[in-house]
Amino acid sequence: MNVLITGAASGIGRAAAERFLARGHRVFGIDRSAAEGFPCFTADITDEAALVKVREKLEAGGITLDAILNIAGMHIMASLVECDHQKMKRAVDVNLTGTILVNRVFHRCLKEDGRILIVTSEVAGLDPLPFNGLYSVTKTALDAYAQALRQELNLLGQKVITVRPGAVETPLCSGSVTATADLADSTELYKKQAKSFSGLAAKFMGRPIKAEKLGALLCKAAAAKHPRYTYKIHRNPGLVLLSALPKAWQCGIIKFLLNLGIF
Repeated sequence: MNVLITGAASGIGRAAAERFLARGHRVFGIDRSAAEGFPCFTADITDEAALVKVREKLEAGGITLDAILNIAGMHIMASLVECDHQKMKRAVDVNLTGTILVNRVFHRCLKEDGRILIVTSEVAGLDPLPFNGLYSVTKTALDAYAQALRQELNLLGQKVITVRPGAVETPLCSGSVTATADLADSTELYKKQAKSFSGLAAKFMGRPIKAEKLGALLCKAAAAKHPRYTYKIHRNPGLVLLSALPKAWQCGIIKFLLNLGIF
């Protein structure tokens, strides 16, 4: 198989690339940083012109793709009424628009029976927690995009697979913990609550799984004869339970816990 992986230089993308390579597949990566061991093009997924140049290089080499794996993403922790506009825009561009661009640009390289994998998050479809709202919005929108794309490409005989992982041991995961802790310093409106949320988020996140485990799942889904439409891995039962409660209960519980300051 020939696979294209975004975010291939580190984290989940790198783990997936190594799994595909170990199985004898050809990997082509896209990342803002270089990677060794396979062709990895340096490009920002939000830059359409840069993506087109990568596609032209693949086409010049006669490369067609069996699968496109959309893994690149970012995490942001912020108050929705205080967050810097450019940071908000960047989060939407990377987590949603960038994926849309990648699939639009490279679809012409995808084989007639090819498939597209889109990594969203366990928070997609769940009710957001405070300060994690922008990330949740982008991932939920990405999940909806995956379903819309699935409906369209199904008409052409191509598959779209959604993967919703929980916490994974990656630089992005480590950065989210740091960002949560930094929130108390950056907010003017939620000093007390943000400090409490840092401890609460750590408890909700639990122990992340290894990136290699998710990489193995992605490789399996990409190669499966009859893949599922959606794969879920390492879901946090606390988040699922909280989201199942009535909205008023959710707000009341979170407000009580964060104002109490026990975390």
